[in-house]
Amino acid sequence: MKVNKFIYIFIVIVLSQIKVYAQVYESSDLYFQEAKKDIAEQNFTKAAKMSWRGLQISPTDQDLKTILGAANLQLGRYDTARYVLRQVYDKNRKNTTVLKYLVNIEQTTRRYSDAICFVNELLEITPYSKTWWLRKIAIYKEMGNFEEAERALKRIYQIYPEDTEIKESYNYIMIGDGNKALEEKKYDDANEIYKIVIDNNPESKQAYLGIIRNELLKGNPESALQFTDRALLVMEHDRQLIEKKIGLLEQLGRHAQAIAFINDSKQVPKDKFPDIHSITLPYLMQQTAGFNEFNDPYETHKKLVELNGNSESQDYVIKNALGKGYDVDAEYFLTKAIKKSPNSKKLLIQEMELYKPIKTDENYEKKVLALHEKFPNDDDITSAYNNIMYNRAKEYVGDKQYDIALPMFVELVSFPDFQEVAEQQIFGILLSLERYDEATDQIDKLIGLDPENPDYLLRKSTLYQKMELYDDALDITRSLEQKYPLNLRYPAVYVQQVEEYASFLLKEQRNSQALEVIDDGLTRENNNKRLLDMAINASSAIPDFERGINYSKSALSFYPQNKNFKLKLSGLLAQNKEYDEAIVVLDSLKTIYKYDRTIKNSLAEVLWFRAKNQEEEGLIDEALENYNMSDSLNPAENYSLQRMINLYIVQKPNDEALEIINEKIEKYPNDTFLKYKKGLVFELMKQYDSAYYYQKFRVVDDPFERSEWNSSLSILKAAELKNKLAASFTKATSDSLPFSTSLASLAYSHKYDNKNTFGADLNYAARRSGVGVQGGLNYSRIINPTLYADVGILLGSKFFPKFILYGNAYKELKNGYEAQAGLRYSYLQNNSSFITLNLGASKNWEDIWLNAKLQLMSSSGYSTSVTNAITGFTDVENYPANMYFNFATQTKININPKQDYISFIVSFGSAPFNDQLPEGETALLDFSNVLVGAGYGHNISAKTLLLLNGSWINFKSPITDSTALAYINQYNLSVSIITKF
Repeated sequence: MKVNKFIYIFIVIVLSQIKVYAQVYESSDLYFQEAKKDIAEQNFTKAAKMSWRGLQISPTDQDLKTILGAANLQLGRYDTARYVLRQVYDKNRKNTTVLKYLVNIEQTTRRYSDAICFVNELLEITPYSKTWWLRKIAIYKEMGNFEEAERALKRIYQIYPEDTEIKESYNYIMIGDGNKALEEKKYDDANEIYKIVIDNNPESKQAYLGIIRNELLKGNPESALQFTDRALLVMEHDRQLIEKKIGLLEQLGRHAQAIAFINDSKQVPKDKFPDIHSITLPYLMQQTAGFNEFNDPYETHKKLVELNGNSESQDYVIKNALGKGYDVDAEYFLTKAIKKSPNSKKLLIQEMELYKPIKTDENYEKKVLALHEKFPNDDDITSAYNNIMYNRAKEYVGDKQYDIALPMFVELVSFPDFQEVAEQQIFGILLSLERYDEATDQIDKLIGLDPENPDYLLRKSTLYQKMELYDDALDITRSLEQKYPLNLRYPAVYVQQVEEYASFLLKEQRNSQALEVIDDGLTRENNNKRLLDMAINASSAIPDFERGINYSKSALSFYPQNKNFKLKLSGLLAQNKEYDEAIVVLDSLKTIYKYDRTIKNSLAEVLWFRAKNQEEEGLIDEALENYNMSDSLNPAENYSLQRMINLYIVQKPNDEALEIINEKIEKYPNDTFLKYKKGLVFELMKQYDSAYYYQKFRVVDDPFERSEWNSSLSILKAAELKNKLAASFTKATSDSLPFSTSLASLAYSHKYDNKNTFGADLNYAARRSGVGVQGGLNYSRIINPTLYADVGILLGSKFFPKFILYGNAYKELKNGYEAQAGLRYSYLQNNSSFITLNLGASKNWEDIWLNAKLQLMSSSGYSTSVTNAITGFTDVENYPANMYFNFATQTKININPKQDYISFIVSFGSAPFNDQLPEGETALLDFSNVLVGAGYGHNISAKTLLLLNGSWINFKSPITDSTALAYINQYNLSVSIITKF
């Protein structure tokens, strides 16, 4: 069973491999994706096969060639990899990925010259790339060209002087140069090189050993000993340096000093160097025993001092003990001498000098402070005192105790040896404290001390940068560039200052000025990614889309695969109305980042811009399609959805708008915007119960706006009520008594269902000549969502027509327009009749309604009897058939969320338009009129409206005995209350 199990496993593995290598695609893109995946999984053999197959379909596909070359490189097929990658390189010499592969191939195959060429091309693209500089140095070392390696290293060290890795390599090469100078007996050159290394790295043991060896070859063992002591201050307990010092002391005949050095447990701990204490120390003591006893005058003078306190011998012993490092003897004899002469300046200074080299800082400082207090005018003591104060002040600076350090440096400025370094420290403190005005004066002092020092000018430039005086900062750095053209530090600083200046200008929204500054920086570093990015942003903000597009294309020439630059290019193309080009850019990204949300969102934004442009150009259907695609790509953002829905409501019939809203609600069931808009459509369709239900979903965060919105909802809620009652009273006064009247009206309507409404009207008019009554019924019906109609009949007496029959139809059109057409037949008390054709159109905006109406009237001929008031005779007057017209325009403007409104009306023509006037015996005869009116509607509550209307009519009357009354002014004032229940 176990054998069978292994057979099955083997068969499965073989079949899976067959499946893998039998994969066949019709698209080179699919081979590219598969090969890219194999590279990521380090399956290089399969990656090579997949990319090769893809190239059979698309032989010029550079991405497939790149993967094929990379796979062969990993498989060790260097000739094949080189051949393929060189084809890609010849097409695009700035492809950094291909250049990197070619460097690896040429270095591995030891074709160093070609490798160096490719590295140089990479450095042309990224001149400050530390990685490629180090790679270049490594290749030079491999090929044995150490001279070029050193030259390259020295150049990169100028660019990155603070980089630890580069500094170490630089110091290593400098030590080699020093050793070479030593071999060539160029001792002064060697010393300078070793000192440079020590300045860069005070802990460089090789540099110290080199300079010690150099001094010995020059015949200066004393100087060699001094450098050994200096090295031990930094690298204490180093065996090689300890043994070197002991050897030098022995060579100089200072056996006792060597013995004292070994016996100092701090400098040569016995537990770390037991062999020195057990072997070297006895040897030195044996070597010096006889010599010191019989030949050393120092020992003789010591005995003389002990015997009789001889002052000359005392001076000799103390001087030699200090000079030869016999610290124990020096301390002993100085203490003894100071007891005898406690105020001896010479002895006190010698005691101070004793403690300085043996590193007893506390004792040394105490002695210096005491001596300075006692001898304040002594130059040597003052110098030592100032040195202590300087070091203390620097420690305070390190601890950020600037208030203590600053006055100490100010005091040191008065001493020439410390003036410049103290002024430098003062500048640093003022800069740290952001006391920029004082720092400006301070740096000017330093420049005055050393006008040719470029470091001071650079510090001043940096100060101006911190003060946001960027133009002044750039002027200084620019002058340093011009003065020192070979120093790469200044262009780098200049570009960094440009970056900060441009960022500052962009924050201040000074975009045009920012572009000028950025262009200046790009002349020095045209591939600076940050500057290119800011240039694109500034161009977009101005806006100067063409310029932004050029910057984006420039950035992509250096960083062809940079997703951010491609996204910005697509956005600028879209804003420049180059929508197809923008989509092409995004499609190129989609092939690499199939599931990247940012790219989908950017494509959605481009489609939104295109749709908005199409909407403005009146291409409604195209705009709706693009809004819909934009919403599908980025459903998280609702700007496309909202724009599309609003466009449907304004431009399309209500039923179409409702249909698309319902589709979107199925997709986004919790979207309150969609539900609110659905309510608006229902309101337009006069289905107020549904309108109220859906408009309640609107979200209003502001408390004041929410209160106003609730008022609007209450009015909408009231629109659901089925019964409406209106009562009105009109008072009409005129220049002529026959035309003065009062009119009371009562109207009732009942909404039977969503389509049918029934109503009744009653009008009552009173004049001196009598009372007239008019009553009637009416009916209205919604035929479909865009068409409704009404009909009615009125019967009247006295001043009113005997009866009136009328009918009107209303058709809703696109963009908030509505058309009206109707007929009206009136039969008057004098047996004449009129037929009126009503034509009208209206337009709705959010808070404004505008209407225009034309009436064309035709009258039949008739006769009437007129009694002469003077003669008493009755005459018959005949009136022929005639045509009349009237044109009126009126508007209503909502003035608050409660939908209170003001209204205006203007009309003119040959027939009266005012519906409040009774149509009597002389109402529709041959005369001209002009009417101007205004009104105010106030919603007392959501259910009740108070309406005030006033109008003035001027018309020509045919019934007057005086020409003075040929034109009559009539004034109408009416009050109406309309309520729903």
